[in-house]
Amino acid sequence: MTDLVITNGDAAGELLRRALHGTEVLPWRDVLHEGPVLLTDTLEDLTVSRIEYLAGAGGGEIGAIEFELTARDRGLAMSGEFDRVVLWFEHDLYDQLQLLQVLDWFADHPRHGSLLLVQTDDYIGRQELEAIPALAATAAPVTKAQLDLAKRAWTALRQPTPEAWMRLLDDDTSALPFLRPAVIRMLEELPGPDGLTRTERQMLATIEGSESITALGLFMAVQKMEDSEFMGDWSFWRLLDQLALADEPLVAGLEGAPFQHTDPELAKAYLTSRLSLTSLGKAVLAGGADWTEHHTVDRWWGGTHLSEDTLWRWDGEAQALIPPPR
Repeated sequence: MTDLVITNGDAAGELLRRALHGTEVLPWRDVLHEGPVLLTDTLEDLTVSRIEYLAGAGGGEIGAIEFELTARDRGLAMSGEFDRVVLWFEHDLYDQLQLLQVLDWFADHPRHGSLLLVQTDDYIGRQELEAIPALAATAAPVTKAQLDLAKRAWTALRQPTPEAWMRLLDDDTSALPFLRPAVIRMLEELPGPDGLTRTERQMLATIEGSESITALGLFMAVQKMEDSEFMGDWSFWRLLDQLALADEPLVAGLEGAPFQHTDPELAKAYLTSRLSLTSLGKAVLAGGADWTEHHTVDRWWGGTHLSEDTLWRWDGEAQALIPPPR
């Protein structure tokens, strides 16, 4: 029997490749909580837009990203050649969005063989090699209820407003037990009433609460504030850059910005920078100013383009969307 394993990325993929002998491993490799995730007709069309975004956002050289993601899509298209396909995904937002995309594809491309799912409430890439066989034994057949829910959720994420995604909280999402917290965590990456996302607010609060914290220390501290860590350092540095390099910045002291992973000296200066809040940063964190009034909002949240005219917000206390002003 030949298995194709699909999992979140290279660290988990390498571990599974070593533990599950004779298995082909397909890492998914996309940060779907960041950048446009458009309602395209095909996976290939969406991949084109993802390649453009990731390259433009500093995720690497466009040729290398194109090679990786198009090879990934070809691997998925060849999944019918395997006796079994086993999906290995974690509980966090990063993985849950990837799982939705993969299950959506299989809902439209039914398998004649086995499609199985391993869902873990811990991080696959951090497991000991010896723990993988026991996890593999938990693989369960993917159900129609799981496929239907994933298809509905994946479509909801890619709508031009976050309303359909929010409505998932009124649905029975028990078929995918980690989906509901992922839905909430994604909503928290919309600007709040203060204009900050949850991650940005955690960053400012951590800086304010520390006498002297480095950029690297900030990343580690904010990670610990998550019930389920989902954000890699590349995404985190992009947010920090935006807070520090805005025309009216919220963070001071960041050296070597924007982050340059190809320049060791600049990267070291960046990671060891001692950070503090500007007066505006303190005011926004205290609720006395709205960050969206001090910088240009132009970013994507799933299929929603956030701008001055389409500024959807999330009120975490009320657990409610705040629509753009009419």
